[in-house]
This record gives sequence, structure tokens and C-alpha cells, in this order.
Amino acid sequence: MSSLYSNQFIAIYLLGIFILLLTGCGIENNKIPTPNTPVPEVTNSLPKKTIAVQTSTQFTITSRLCNDQQGPNCTKLRLGDDYLTTSKPEKGYLYSCTGKNPNAPGSTESKITWIDFTHKTWDFLKKLSLPQGTFATETGTYTEILSDNTRQIQINNLPVDGKIGDWPMTNYPLLTNIDRNPGIPAPSNSSFSYPTNPSKAAEPTCLSLGAIGITKNGVSIYNAADARGEDALAREIVDEFGGHPARTDYHYHFIPERLDNEFLNDGHSGIVGYIHDGFPIHGYKGEGGIEMSNDDLDACHGHNHGALEYHYHATIEYPYTVGCYTGTLKHVP
Repeated sequence: MSSLYSNQFIAIYLLGIFILLLTGCGIENNKIPTPNTPVPEVTNSLPKKTIAVQTSTQFTITSRLCNDQQGPNCTKLRLGDDYLTTSKPEKGYLYSCTGKNPNAPGSTESKITWIDFTHKTWDFLKKLSLPQGTFATETGTYTEILSDNTRQIQINNLPVDGKIGDWPMTNYPLLTNIDRNPGIPAPSNSSFSYPTNPSKAAEPTCLSLGAIGITKNGVSIYNAADARGEDALAREIVDEFGGHPARTDYHYHFIPERLDNEFLNDGHSGIVGYIHDGFPIHGYKGEGGIEMSNDDLDACHGHNHGALEYHYHATIEYPYTVGCYTGTLKHVP
């Protein structure tokens, strides 16, 4: 019996110590976690940074012109770097008033993937372009008044159709890694005065840097070369609508094909703009709706065509718009 009493005493003693320990830790019965009690979630208070992964296929464009089975092969366009001359006009060349300047700013050649530098060709369909985004600016303007054999045109150098890319390119590291153009398009009011009946000069004249004409979409046309004297369209990033800024001056180096949207009865492209010598520039199609190439045009990138008389044509191959001035240059930008 004494052994039984001894065991009971020990059990009661241990139970008392257990109760004292619970009380000492401050844990009450109604605060002891149970399996149904939710465990607080530990969160990181630092903001999460979202980085969009950009791939080259996001920035390529399609082309109706390249799929018409006519004209130059858009996947193997001639790179224009070797077709700038300062000596005299030549078919398929840009007759420039300014020679090459390899120290001028431009794209990073080693980052360009759509140019075959070995064969000196480039692929229009693989070239990267800045997409449309949230960038917004003023509506483009274009007004044209004919008076006393003069064509008066006023623009603000922004697209009338409102189609413009997401400038600046700072949100697109894949593109700025190739071309660090920091420009942001802004309105710039300009007036031009051209003869309604332009005449050919005794000799063609060279094209300067900067604007050489204007489109009916209200945007300036620059010649085919960049500041280095290389093929601007092949090397530099333009937006998916065909333009890019030099600082704030938005411009085209070629005619965006959407602007070639009016045609004569025989399929010949209508006028898409005017060059500074007063002669009009038509779109990509010639007589019968056939796409034009350098072979169809003279050294200044134009030709005589019946009642249309002399005019320039856009092509998808260098020099794209005009190779030299055929007419007498009277307008001073």
C-alpha cells in the first residue's frame, strides 16, 4: 500500500509542476493554437518589379507591298551604304551634297540582325520597328492652297492620320540597344511654296541633309541617308508607321505604304507628296498598277509619263524617294 500511495503522490506532484509551468509562460487554455487556428502569413513589404520580356518578333511588321510578287525582293533589298555619291547623279544612287561622316551618331552595327553585311542586303520583314503605344501628341495638319501658279502648303510636321509610334524608345531596351535615338516628336509649323508647273533644271542638283519634301500626311521627307551617310531605313529604328524623330523633328526616309492609297484609272499611284523642287512624288505603282523599281526610273528617281508629265516615284529599294533634284530649287526650308 505504501508503494501505491508513493506513486500517487509522485503523479500529483508532477501534475502540479506542469500546471505551474503553463501559468508561468502566460499561455491560457483559450489562447493555445489549435489545428484550426490560421497561421499568420509572412509577407515581403518591398514592392515587386515587373520586367517585361521583349523578343524580336514583337517588333517586326508585315507588308502588303512585299507580298504582291512584284518589284524588288523585300527579303534581300540592296543595302544603300555604297550608293551615296557626291560627284554626279547616277541611277539607283543618292546624289548627296554631304559626304559620309563615320563619327556621326547612329545605330550600333553589331546589334543589327536583319542586315546581311557579307552580301550587303537587308530584310525588310525582319527589321525591328517601334510599336504603337501610349504616346500622344497633337493632331497633324496639312493645308494646300493654289494661288497665282503657286502651291502654298502648311504643316505642323505630325501625321494627319495620327499614326505614330510609342516615342521615346526608353521603354524598349531591345530597340535602344540597337539605336539610342532619344528623340520625342513635337509639332513644328512650317510653310512651303512650290510652283504648280515646275520646270527641269539644266542639270540635276544634290540633296542636302534634312527635309527634301513633304507628304500629304503632313510629315517631312528626308533623303535616304542617315547622319553618317549610310542607309537610314535599313539601319535606324523607325516606328511601325514608318517615321522617327531627329530630336523633335518627326520625318520619313521612305513613303509608308499606307499613304499610297489613291490610284488613277489605270492603277497608277496618285500623288503622296511634293519634293522641294515642286515636282510631285507618286506612290509605288506605275502604269497598269505595276510596282516600280530603280530600273524604271532615271537618276533622280523619276520619269515622264503621258499627261502626268515628269514626277518622282517611291520604291522599296534605295534611295526610296528621290536621288537628286530634277527641277529648279526655289523653296528655301
